[in-house]
Amino acid sequence: MFSIPSTRKLPGVVASLPAFIPLLLLAGCGGSDQARQSSPPPFADSGPPDQVCVSGQPTGQAPPPYLLGAINSSEPATPPAPATLAAVSAATSDPLGEPIALADTYTGLVQGTLYNTAAWPAWWGTGKTVDTVQCLLNGTWHKHMLISIYKDGKRLGFPDGIGRVHAGCYHAYEMHVHDVTGIIHMEADAPRNYNLGNWFSLWGQPLGRDNTAGLAGPVRFYIIENGKITRYDGDPHDIAMVAHREILIVSGSTLSVVPKYQWPLGI
Repeated sequence: MFSIPSTRKLPGVVASLPAFIPLLLLAGCGGSDQARQSSPPPFADSGPPDQVCVSGQPTGQAPPPYLLGAINSSEPATPPAPATLAAVSAATSDPLGEPIALADTYTGLVQGTLYNTAAWPAWWGTGKTVDTVQCLLNGTWHKHMLISIYKDGKRLGFPDGIGRVHAGCYHAYEMHVHDVTGIIHMEADAPRNYNLGNWFSLWGQPLGRDNTAGLAGPVRFYIIENGKITRYDGDPHDIAMVAHREILIVSGSTLSVVPKYQWPLGI
């Protein structure tokens, strides 16, 4: 596991941060502030308490320079646009008359979500298997996807510790978050197929068109991937959690434009 020196000892550390820093930020955190272990587990999703980590429920102040520099270096404001993004702003409609388009320009994923406010209480788990989601024993397979939940046009932050604040797992569940961003870490000893129902079962929140995580219906579901946004009309429990896919959940006021997020390099 890589270790990052204190910036108080090395004022120039921003300029020398290596290219793998986004992976450390989002995949190598030592756990939530509520579930810090005295010694890190022996796999990649671990680290000492002084390691740089996007974790907890951040306040409204600007991120520290070392973190902002790392984010900026890995999330270009105007990355090359693949041919698959030619129709990126094409809108989709639902029965509520809700045409949603992706923004024309990129927003850095961490920059655009790190200061959302957590909208639910901190989570606590028992360590028991929940809807096939088990305690994490080996993180050799490690993927990330994004869940964005909106209420009346405002993006809500995830509570601290889903999948990480626990009594029974040594480190975490196979699905967990490190922060409010909505980035879901999916880890196991071999590739697994998870769906949105698995995540909400682990979280202990309802998932449906009349009530999702306590938000009143009608709740609308969209899938964003490969530069395209598509309304999902099936059972939301069955939406596959695929690497770099964003699942958009909307309650209350309709939306017209949502951010087009740029994933950090290396994850």
